[in-house]
Amino acid sequence: WAKILLINTLAVIVLLVVLGVASRVILHKVYNRSFDSSLIEDNRYYTSAGIKPNASGMVWGKLFNSDEFGGRKGCKAFDKKKKTRLFIGDSVTEGVGVDDSSTFTSFYAKHIDSLNILNISLIGWSTYDYVNAIKSFVADTTNPANLEHITLVYCLNDVYGPVKTGDLPKMGRQGFIGWIAGFLQQNYATYKLVKLFAFKHANSYYRYDKAFYKEGNPYFETAMRLLKTADSLCNAAHIGFDVLILPYRSQLAGPDDKDQTPQIMMAKYCTQNHIRFAYPSIVFNNLPRPEGLYLFSDEIHFSERGHKAIGYYLLSQ
Repeated sequence: WAKILLINTLAVIVLLVVLGVASRVILHKVYNRSFDSSLIEDNRYYTSAGIKPNASGMVWGKLFNSDEFGGRKGCKAFDKKKKTRLFIGDSVTEGVGVDDSSTFTSFYAKHIDSLNILNISLIGWSTYDYVNAIKSFVADTTNPANLEHITLVYCLNDVYGPVKTGDLPKMGRQGFIGWIAGFLQQNYATYKLVKLFAFKHANSYYRYDKAFYKEGNPYFETAMRLLKTADSLCNAAHIGFDVLILPYRSQLAGPDDKDQTPQIMMAKYCTQNHIRFAYPSIVFNNLPRPEGLYLFSDEIHFSERGHKAIGYYLLSQ
């Protein structure tokens, strides 16, 4: 019996090791969240970090190259004779998880010959950082990018602003069970992979962020005031400005599909404050397999197909 127990124990250990190695390989391919910190330049835009100009590194498993302005490199060289449309956003607009040439800004640039398209977005940015970046570009009286228009690409989690994660209302389960789940998530690739597959259509992130979009919510009100500040800065500098509000996956597929509560709240504020805005949710809802617009088990980041859909939407405006 001791021999049988030993053999079975060894077999289980070997199986767990094989599963662990295989899970890490699969995760590296479909859910790589590594970021080369050497790309970051602290305080590039006042107190906000930015991407170093003319740098290269790996971001979410894809090669990331920056241009002379610290933006993600596109498909065309900068032409000083042309005006520029600047896109500002977070990791969604930065295009994590796809190649330089597959971002929606690069796709859009391929079809727009009259303008330079510049994308200085950075993972982790929110409305506070967008204002800093706009201030930095507007304050430079030489305007080396020859700016004509700025598009602020808004992701619903931008409502958090500069608040630290620990200061936000808790979303996950707390207590001992929550601690165990977090420990397994961080240390065991098989557990993480199984969880990603099991909850890839979950709507918990959307439901959490949706709760901020209410009249009187301080996070929402602060985020909207910052949008107004960004609009005012551009107006004072005679630069066009608009807000593109992107949807979460749950708003296109699942029990919350066609729920546009956050976008409606923002549309109301923008209309009252004469801020140009657009949101492609309705258009995306009519596309086949809208969940395929996003990366694997991801609520907000777009796949190559998703970036192309955003590019087509911009071209239609």
